[in-house]
Amino acid sequence: MAALVYTRLQDHPRETYFATSGALIVGRIDCISAEAASEQWGWGMSLDIGAQPFRRGGVAASRADAAACLSDAWEQWKVWAGLRDIDAIEG
Repeated sequence: MAALVYTRLQDHPRETYFATSGALIVGRIDCISAEAASEQWGWGMSLDIGAQPFRRGGVAASRADAAACLSDAWEQWKVWAGLRDIDAIEG
C-alpha cells in the first residue's frame, strides 16, 4: 500500500484534508477550531473492508498531530487486515 497522501478540499468552509493511499480513501482531518489559543483538529478513519468495520478517530492539538494519529491508525489497520507495504516486503 502506498504512503498516505493528504489533499486539501478547496471548496470547504474549514480546512479539511482527505487522506488517501493509492485509490483508497483512508480518512480525513478537519480543523475544528482555528483560534491560535484553542486550535483543534479532528481526525477519523472508517474502513469497512472485510467482515468487521475498523473505525478510529479523535481530536489533536495540531494538524501534524492529527496526521500522526491517522497514520498510526492506518498502520494498525494494515496489521489488522494482514497487509504490508510493498517496500517492506521487497526490502
